[in-house]
Order: sequence, then structure tokens, then C-alpha cells
Amino acid sequence: MIANKKWLTGLAAILSASAVLSACSGGGTSDKGAAPSGTGGGEANAKPIKITMFQAGSFTQTAPVVPREEDPLRQMLEKAANIDLQMTVPQPGQENNLLNTQIASGDLPDLIFFKEKTAAVQYYDQGILADLDEVIKKYPGLYGYFKPNAWNALKYKGKQIGVPGYELVQGINGWWIRNDWLKKLNLKVPTTSDELLEVMKAFTFKDPDGNGKDDTYGFVTGVLKDGSFVNQSAVLGIETIMWMFGVNPNAVDVKDNKLVVYNTDPRMKDAVTFLNKMVTEKVIDPDWVSIADNNALLQKFYKGKTGIMVRDWRSMEPGTQDKMKEVGGEVPEWIAMAPPKGPSGEQVLGLENLQNNMWAISKKAAADPEKLKRIFDMLQYWYTDKEAYPTFSYGIKGIHWDMKDGKVVRLVTPKEVGDKYLWTAHYKLPRKADDANYFNFQNPKTAEFQQLYLKYVKTNTANGYVVPDTNDSLYMDREKYVNETLLKFITGKEPIANWDNYVKTLETKFNLKGYVDGVTKQLKDQGILK
Repeated sequence: MIANKKWLTGLAAILSASAVLSACSGGGTSDKGAAPSGTGGGEANAKPIKITMFQAGSFTQTAPVVPREEDPLRQMLEKAANIDLQMTVPQPGQENNLLNTQIASGDLPDLIFFKEKTAAVQYYDQGILADLDEVIKKYPGLYGYFKPNAWNALKYKGKQIGVPGYELVQGINGWWIRNDWLKKLNLKVPTTSDELLEVMKAFTFKDPDGNGKDDTYGFVTGVLKDGSFVNQSAVLGIETIMWMFGVNPNAVDVKDNKLVVYNTDPRMKDAVTFLNKMVTEKVIDPDWVSIADNNALLQKFYKGKTGIMVRDWRSMEPGTQDKMKEVGGEVPEWIAMAPPKGPSGEQVLGLENLQNNMWAISKKAAADPEKLKRIFDMLQYWYTDKEAYPTFSYGIKGIHWDMKDGKVVRLVTPKEVGDKYLWTAHYKLPRKADDANYFNFQNPKTAEFQQLYLKYVKTNTANGYVVPDTNDSLYMDREKYVNETLLKFITGKEPIANWDNYVKTLETKFNLKGYVDGVTKQLKDQGILK
């Protein structure tokens, strides 16, 4: 969110610039070969229409955009919708700069992928993106491919401003525990927060690995480099502890038609008190203060000196087990467990991921009815054609997948071959979030772990519908203060007795009321609060 507010300023400056900039100046790859000659899904003698696509949603943005003659997937889309598809894939981190450059040069793409709704909202408010409510009604197949709440999450000011880009995987991260250590110490899987702390103590102080050394810990976690506890790409564990108490930092909820602000909720005080107790009891690996990303946490998982962790449901796939043996000398008996119940009896792993990524259509493209029709013809074919699904989702038949006994099977592709087809990741967006073939599970228990975690995903009643208010000048400073102060409570640098001072500071210095009023208005505008 911090970055998003920064680029709004940059966007405004670029839109007001008079200089014409080069639309392809670095940051992306594209192929602008000659248009196809086929008629595809259009009228019998209709000419293909050029569609420019800004594909920031590729699952491998660093892969090249290959020429049409080498790209059968592009040919499939072009034939189905009778289009000349010109795709640009921005390099990671260059999405906003490249898009702004194209806008400033007058080379506005027809179809634009946004990784976050927040970004799309900023362009919509600038009058760049179109409302899609009417055209979507003509494509029930595409609409039905995603759940209604995915579409609802992409509404803004009562208007549908985007088409879901790809399904978000739910319940990815959850609790893992060393079952071999439980057996060694004659303990049971903890089912409450109190039992969890006791098991963590035993794993820390009772030599569960039997080596006679004081070198094991009950838990390990970390804090992200920006001082926050969680983002879309990294779940390190503190936020999962907090969910036992029904809260999470910088998030809100709606209960009984009332807004609940987690940052000042009494349950947040209980959560940081519990985490402080974990620190005081020394059950957390002391390295946690320097762990700032998933890779660092993963090394602890490989090493095998921690008894409880928060990891994703693929954590016992064969490749990970090989790494455990290489780094830690053994493959521990890790098992997935249900989240322990907090004081109120809640069992929550995290919030439902509401649709955030999206395709948007420029107003310029939407003003051409035939172009708009062919864009949606392409999207509906790309996402809903059952015969084409394996090719778009897995890759090339005979290289990435094949049919065996009437079923799709994934093939083992040598790296040197797979590297030649990295560009197929530009087209994989239709893959379903629960597609075991796509995720290519090797451990039969992985799907079981996934289903376990899915049971404890909390319905997202509000957060996915709220975007940062660009008029809220204290937004970033407020989040920073919350993160820093909660961390101080956890580490003991700030006594829990100062909780009321923390709340008062949010109210007086950081205009908590203004923030609450802004969120309330957004939720009322979208019909979530009555």
C-alpha cells in the first residue's frame, strides 16, 4: 500500500507531462510481428483487430515474449477471437513505470493486468479505465468461471472496474508440528493456546532430539523488512499466533453491522501479551529478530531444530524433504495440525484472500464496441474452454503434460527443455486454485494438508473491499506506528501496561477517527455496512 500511494504522485506527474516518451523504453518484452490472416471467431470475412495487452500477471515475468510462429498459445487466442494480439510483459518491479510511460506517450494498452485493486483504482480515478458492468452481462460463461465474491471484490464506487485475473489460493499457510518430538516427550498435539505454549516449552527445554544439547526451540518466526508482520508473499508466523485471538494488524472486520478495528481491539492486547510471554519464556528461536523473509525461515525448517512452525501445505513435498536431509541430516516427521483454539474458542488460520488481481479495459478500447467484444471473446475462450484448459494451465502437450487412461498427467520436463518454454507462464492465469495437476503434488498427503487448512479460513467481510484513502496523509505513518508499537509490546521494549497510551496516540496524533470514518464510508458505499 505504501508503494501504491507513491505511484499515484508519479502517475499524476506523468499524465501532465507534455513530452512524448517512448512506450517501449526498457522494462518489458513484446513481439509486434505481422497480424494473423485467419478469421477465427469473428464474422466470416472480418479482419483481425489489434489488441494490445499489458500482461503484468504472467507467472514468469522474466520470460521472453516469443514470436507468433513459435507461440501456439497466442495463435489459439488469436484464432478464437479473430484478433492480432500484441502482448507486453513488464519486468518485475517495472510494471508501474512502463505503464505510466505508455500512457504518457499516448500508447495506452487496451487490456491491462493489475496485481492489486488499489493500483487499478488510482488509474480509474484518473479517468483511464472503463466500467465493465454492461459488457460482462453478455459473457455468462466468463462470469461463472469465478465466484460472485471475486467479482464483487473488484467493484469500486458501485462499478465493476475489473475482470478477475486468476483465482487466489486459499489456506496456503498453517501450523506444522514435529510429531516425532511429540512421541519422544509423550505429548499430544496442542488444541488450545495454553496447550500450545506448554508444548513449545517442552520442545525448548526437554531435549526432544535427544542429543544432550540445549539447541532446540518451540517456535520460530520473523518480521518483514518494512517492519510489518505479513504481506501477500510472506507469512512468517506472528500473524498466525494473533489469529488465535481473532485479530491481525492493520485490518478491520464487520460484526453485527459494526466496524471492528483490530489495531485497538482488546483482543489485540491479549494477542501481544501472549506473544510477549512466548518471548519471555524463551521458546522462540532468538534468531527470529533477524528473519525477514520466507527464505530465511525456510532454512530453519530445513535445519530441524524447531518443533512448531507456520509453513505452506506443500512443505513436505519430495524436494523439500531432500533439502531437509541435506541441511539437517534427517527428514523429521512433520505433520499439519489444526489451529489451536484461542481464549474465545476461535480457530482461525487467516483471512480469506479476496480477489485483488484483475484485468482492466482502457476507456479508449471500450469506446470501440467491436474491439471490446473481441477482448471479451478472447477472455471467455481463454478462461472457459475446457479443451484448451490443459494447454493454457500446464503448457505444451507432450512436453509439460499428456493424456493417460483418459486423464491429464504432468510430465517431468528436463530443465534445459523447460527453460525453452518459460514463456508459457504468460498464459497460465486460468488455472484453478484447487488444481492438483497444476501444483503437481508429489506427496499424496499434500492435498490432505491443503483441505485441513481450508477449514479454518475466515470469511473476509471487509478488508478486501477497502482501499487506502489518497486523502489520508497519515495513512503510512499510522501503519508504521502500529507495527513498531506492537513489536515493542511483543519484545518487551514497551510494557503492556502502556496499551491505553498506544490507543490514545492513535486517536490524537494519527487521527484514528478520520481513518474509521473513511473506511466506514467505503463499506457503506459498497453495501457492506448498512
